[in-house]
Amino acid sequence: MATASTEDIQCIVREVMAQLELGSNRAVASVVGLQEPPAALQPPSASDLFVDSRVVTLESIAGRLMGTKQLMVLPGALVTPAVRDELRRKGVMLVRGSAAATVRKELPSVLLVVGLSRHDPTAAVQTLTQLGIRIQTETSDCMIASTDKLAAAVAPGQSLGLLWTRHTALGLCLANRRAGVRAVLATNVSATAAAISAVGANVLVVDPTVGTAYEKKQILRDFCLGGIRPCPEALKERLGR
Repeated sequence: MATASTEDIQCIVREVMAQLELGSNRAVASVVGLQEPPAALQPPSASDLFVDSRVVTLESIAGRLMGTKQLMVLPGALVTPAVRDELRRKGVMLVRGSAAATVRKELPSVLLVVGLSRHDPTAAVQTLTQLGIRIQTETSDCMIASTDKLAAAVAPGQSLGLLWTRHTALGLCLANRRAGVRAVLATNVSATAAAISAVGANVLVVDPTVGTAYEKKQILRDFCLGGIRPCPEALKERLGR
């Protein structure tokens, strides 16, 4: 089982105290390890949220539960009482252990293209690699060539694409002109998740200068761990894919 740091423990204590002040006895039960009645496990899908943190707090899932059916966590992860209550309110099932580990085995490969940018994507690559994601990185000084590379990678439906560039408007425009590409812009965690879900995005355009490192890490995790998303039925005729 993973070992919680002092900061992690303090976070749990704060959430437990908040629950106790509201008269919630479920908080105590969660901390001492009492289990909730098991629910029927559903197969992993794009609507699942995978959190690889050793301690799962409200901050870990903030703005990330929209459309989520299952929250999948590592076998030894500590899930705070406040998170458990939030999952109950939203009807999201908590899954841990081997079922969560299965998600990693089924993750698609990712092509990250650095287009017209001097900002090093190493930290982003390391984040995804640590999640078990197979990621290939290429660099191009031509935005047309960058989006062509991404289109070729995602068109077969077995890979996801990341465009790492400050020229986001140009990148989005060019990418979405290619058949089979459904590109969206990374903004904040919740808005990006909604955009990805709305079009079944397979390419994410990321400006490395926008947002905090922590926020970009969450956005990249959610996009890649969500796997290959199908094009919504209502859009197939118009998008032609």
